[in-house]
Amino acid sequence: MTATVLVVSAFVVMLVGLGLLLARRLWWVALPGLILGLLAVVAEGPRAAAEVWGIKVPGIVVATQESLRLESVRSSGSRTSHYAVQHRYGAIVCYRAAGSPGLGAGAPIDTAIKIAIGEAETAADRLCKDAPGTEILRQTEVRLDEASHDAAVIGRPVTLVLLRPLGLLEWAWPVDAPLLPMLSLPRFGGDGARRPVMAEVVSIQIDTYGRSLLIRRGADFAVPVAYVRLRYTLPGHAGPLEGIDTVDAASVANLTAGSRVAVTVAGGTPRQPMLDQASRGYWWRNPASDLAILAVFILGVVAVVIFVRRRRRSRSSA
Repeated sequence: MTATVLVVSAFVVMLVGLGLLLARRLWWVALPGLILGLLAVVAEGPRAAAEVWGIKVPGIVVATQESLRLESVRSSGSRTSHYAVQHRYGAIVCYRAAGSPGLGAGAPIDTAIKIAIGEAETAADRLCKDAPGTEILRQTEVRLDEASHDAAVIGRPVTLVLLRPLGLLEWAWPVDAPLLPMLSLPRFGGDGARRPVMAEVVSIQIDTYGRSLLIRRGADFAVPVAYVRLRYTLPGHAGPLEGIDTVDAASVANLTAGSRVAVTVAGGTPRQPMLDQASRGYWWRNPASDLAILAVFILGVVAVVIFVRRRRRSRSSA
């Protein structure tokens, strides 16, 4: 299903749900439909706009970047309150297109200027000159997900989509890459079969105290959480890969940096390893986890809606 069809269908579901709510009928169907439709429009709206108004141009990948960090979101005194795994992927792509430069696109610095200020020409600069086409040369940095990062090989031609809303801004990104990786749809286990490999433990970081992103007050974790950074090699990848697995701290108490362990990785997400024989009960046993708070919030909203409807029925019957 294309993004355009999905967004149109989501709009229809939203209109039907809104009509049912106004008519006070089947609210238990209309309300979830309205929420899911809105989420689909937000997630796939930009891609649908690109399918309708976007322009396809050839480009070339001149550089790629991958970073993996374990960041502390908040802290309380000397104790870390919350960790977040930040695994980001990006690429610099050069292309040629007519029109004025917009957001995320700009002409590379002239070679003579670089020589004058003592900056040597890089391999990326030389590749950028080879971008296909005869229009104005531009370059843009794009965010990628894991799969599109593996496909973005330096020097490989790529097809880009240009989106110019109102002719004032310009976004360019590879056709096969998500426009907004942070809003990509869930994969529902479509990452392929997992394969066993041996990995080296790079570091282990233990978190015993947590504070949710949704509330300020923190609490000791019922189950301490361990973030295990792993390094391993896979066929088809030029160098070693690194990933972080989040597990119960007690299940990896005998591991140290440099230990050799067995992990499994999926073909679609090779940088998301899973330790063998490690337990992961922390996500539902720790009351400060975002997932538990989100579940309580959803149940609270449902309870409020049911209470309001029952009160309206009692008033109307009286």
